[in-house]
Parts: sequence; structure tokens; C-alpha cells
Amino acid sequence: MTETAFSPSALARYIELRGMGSAELARAVGVSERAVQYWLAGRSAPGDRSFGRLLAVLRCDAQDLCGRLRGTETLADLRRDAGLEVGQAATAVAEKPWARDLGFDAGMLRALELGRAVPECDGGAPEMAGRVARALAQVYGVPERVLLDAWRRSRPADETVPVLSRRASGRGETSGPMAAWKGLNERQRLYLACLFWQDQEEELLQRRSHAMGGVRSAAREWRRMPLALHAPKEFVGLTRLQERLRQEGVRDPGVGSSVAALRRRDMVTTHRDRVYVDGVGEVDRTLVEVTRHGRSVARAGLKVPSSKGAPAPLLSRWLWSVLVRVARADGVGVDGSLAGRAPHALAVGRSPDGRNPSRGFIVLRHPEGEESGPYFWFLTDSGRQHAKDYLDAYQELYPDVETSDLNHLIE
Repeated sequence: MTETAFSPSALARYIELRGMGSAELARAVGVSERAVQYWLAGRSAPGDRSFGRLLAVLRCDAQDLCGRLRGTETLADLRRDAGLEVGQAATAVAEKPWARDLGFDAGMLRALELGRAVPECDGGAPEMAGRVARALAQVYGVPERVLLDAWRRSRPADETVPVLSRRASGRGETSGPMAAWKGLNERQRLYLACLFWQDQEEELLQRRSHAMGGVRSAAREWRRMPLALHAPKEFVGLTRLQERLRQEGVRDPGVGSSVAALRRRDMVTTHRDRVYVDGVGEVDRTLVEVTRHGRSVARAGLKVPSSKGAPAPLLSRWLWSVLVRVARADGVGVDGSLAGRAPHALAVGRSPDGRNPSRGFIVLRHPEGEESGPYFWFLTDSGRQHAKDYLDAYQELYPDVETSDLNHLIE
């Protein structure tokens, strides 16, 4: 960290905001009080270890203390944010099970950060580089996509990019979700299948509603599905889940042993509340929610492909289409009123969750040569590099997004 990058006034504001004194901060960070006083006076800046601890203690990020914008992080920045010196980070990488045979050391990490040649990670070894990148992401506590973006900012001259191998699940017929499915009896499988398909229908309805401009409901609300109303059926009828179960031959679809068995296996959770029914009044109701584990087991048993999004570091179809739109407007820019949450995930200085850095692929600024007037969205060097690196992958993943004219725009 250079002294010019660190803001003593910002540090003072956060110390005051957290209601701390310099002595208390020094103890929490693990430095002397004189060191804190030197930081506040601008006479020195926190070292790598101290900087990461400072962020944790003050509950802020690097953007707050040194003006470095989200979406511009380099490999060295991510290491400092994690509060690690080069040697510490290299040792932590070398201890990862899949990286022990790489001979990774501090010299290799420093070379990676400075953009220098690292034979083990350059040239024809993108899978080897991917192993290092995956280990660094875990050591620094950031998503793999963030680490790979920082890798390319640090090493723009590399001809190849790290390739993340697919994680081996290590789970076959005798372990994992499939084993859990095989451990259920026929009736329990039927219950789980009905609950799973109802859950998937509810998710589809939520997506359609949001796409049409509706308000996105919290998953904890819509995933809790009415299972049974505790009143005579002739007065309250059947819930949608009970009707689905009846169609599968279950004549007594109440809250019985099958649901209890699924609950013991952490495949569902149940909730109770009371609702008003016309002509009856308030009645007790049981709701059921399929857990993440339950959905995984159902997918394995019913042979339903996972609904996971694009693999790291690729963007979702929606975000990729936004990036393509901005690329096509190169030199002119896209109107600054770019709608939706795309800027929060793509733009320099933004963050989708207030914690993880954004991709930093687009930036809001004046057109070249202008110092006033409206702002427009333009590609950053990082966004252009990403499009060049993964254009072939995107064309295969999202063939419906027109990119035939993109090559000459991103060169």
C-alpha cells in the first residue's frame, strides 16, 4: 500500500463513526498506538497485514479508506484486503490439497502480482493457473470470479487465462444426494417429488412475475407452501399440494409420518400459522418448505439438471447482453439511465451486496474530450479484456445473444 493511496482523514472519520479511540483501535488491529497516530498524521500507511485487520475492525472496505474503487482490484489488492503478507498467502495456497504439488511459494505469488512470467502458470498450463486461482480465491475469501478478474487486471499481457476445472463431487450412487434418495421408501420419495415440483412451479411463477415488473418476494416467503389446513375438508377444501398428492394416489395427504421422515433427514422444514377462511374463521395451517439439501436429493433422484447459472467467471445471459450493448456503443456510450441492477454488478465503484466487489466492466463518465454534460456508460479495459477472453464461451453458452459484430469492437 502506497502512502498516497491511504486517506488519514477517512480513517479518522471511521474511528469516530465506530466510537473508538486510537488506543482501542491499536489493540484491536494488533499494532502500537504510535503506529495508529502515524497513520492519522499521514506519516505512514498500514502494512499489508494491518490493512486487512483495519478493514475488519472498522467494518468498512478498501474503497472507504484508500479511494480504490470496487471493480478495479488487482491480485495484490485482494491479498492486502485479506490482511496477508506475500509469504503468508503463498504458504496458505501451498497447503491447499489440490495445490500441494505446485511448489507454490512467495516468489511465484509476487511474480503473479507484478505481471512477470511464472512458467508454472503461463503458456500451455491454463489448468495449472486455474488451480492457483482457485486456491487464492479461498485464501482471500472472495468469489472465484472476483479473483479471476483481478488476475487479468494484474496480468493483461498473458495470452491464456486460468481455466477452472469442474469440481469433482466425489459422489456416486453410494454417497451424496443419490444415496439419500435411495435411503427413502417409496412413499417418502413420492412426497418429496410432489413437494419439489410444487417448489419449482412457485419459483417459475416468481421469475415470471418479476420479469413483468412485479415485486420480487423473498424466497423465505414463497418457498413456504401451504400443506394442510387443520379443519374439516368439506369446509376448507384441499391445498394445491394435497391435490397434487391425491393425483399420485395418496388418499390421506395430511401432515404425517412421511413429512416427519423428510424433516428428520433435513429435506424439508415445516411451519405453523393461522389463516382466516370464509365461513369457518381462523384455522391452524401447516406450511412446508423444501430445503436446499431436499432439492438436491430430488434432482438426483428425479434426474433433473441443476439450475445453476453460468460457471465462473462468466456472466449471466442478462448481464452479458448488457455488456454487449455497452460494447456496441463504444465511442458514443449508453445512456446513463441504464436500468435495473446491471450497474450494481458490472460497474466500477458498485457492489451487488455491499461486500463483494463488482466486476468493474463498465464505467459512468463523460465522453472523451468532454468535461460537462450528460454521463454515459462505457467499457473499461477490464470489461474489454473479459469480452475478448471469453467471447467464444459466451457464443456457445448464449447463442441467442447476437455478437457477430463484437470482435472488431473489442479489439
